[in-house]
Amino acid sequence: MDALKAALLRGAFRLASLLPVRLLGGLGAGLGRLAFYLDARHRRISIRNLTRVYPDRSRAWRTRTARESFAELGRTMLELPHVFMKSREYLLAHVSVEGEDHMRAALAENKGVFLAACHHGNWELGALMFSLLGFDIEFFYRPLRQPVAEAFVRERRERFGATLHARQDPLRWLVRALKGRTLIGLMIDQHIGDGMPVPFLGHMANTLTLPAAMVRKYDAPLVGVALHRIGRGFKFRLDIWTIERPDMALSEQAFVYKLTRDIGKSFEPAINLRPEMWLWSHQRWKLLEEHNKDITGVVYGTP
Repeated sequence: MDALKAALLRGAFRLASLLPVRLLGGLGAGLGRLAFYLDARHRRISIRNLTRVYPDRSRAWRTRTARESFAELGRTMLELPHVFMKSREYLLAHVSVEGEDHMRAALAENKGVFLAACHHGNWELGALMFSLLGFDIEFFYRPLRQPVAEAFVRERRERFGATLHARQDPLRWLVRALKGRTLIGLMIDQHIGDGMPVPFLGHMANTLTLPAAMVRKYDAPLVGVALHRIGRGFKFRLDIWTIERPDMALSEQAFVYKLTRDIGKSFEPAINLRPEMWLWSHQRWKLLEEHNKDITGVVYGTP
């Protein structure tokens, strides 16, 4: 039965990839906008997050930005047949790269390189780009709960040479990667229950400290990456930048705090440029929501 399900899933993606990507993207955006009106919970989360970060913008702007963030998520999801099934040449033809010299300079240190990313634009294509470009890369990821879908998605994500590691896996692979010229990719923009509170877009949020702690321990270089959608079509620009390491003379706690904060801060220009490209429906500031206030103590109600 699982083999049949797997064949049907692969066949559906193969057939969908024969449709024009702009058609799929447009359909996905429309479904995303519909979901904005149907999914009251995530609509409220999105608008609440936008109110926190952009209190001076109008209510209409925040509502429109939240709706377009849903549209971007829908567009990204329905572009997956092309991302997962099309050739290396096809995908590379749709993405320009800026800042690749930052990546190569980091790799020149002959150590593993942490690659920090966020849920911005079509992050599935963004994650594929590094194996497409010929870099050795290994990722942290969260497995899907459905075994057939998990096996298919993982195989598609690894098809150009990337290696995925579930978050709960032992970290022996990470130590090995840090001793070689391997990229180590992970998302840094989600709430982490036991993370360190640092400012993100101006407000305290529990944040993953693993990259900062490993950079401190192994003196490993660190780069940030963001995939920018050009207009609304299937054209992108991949930006890569260096994230400077703090002074190693700092205490371990001060080093980890400063670098964790700086990693998040380095993404602010990309998010502020086109806020609708970021995933606002995630409870990024759950830490503050639990106390019903922002960093300055201002109480937030439900917009």
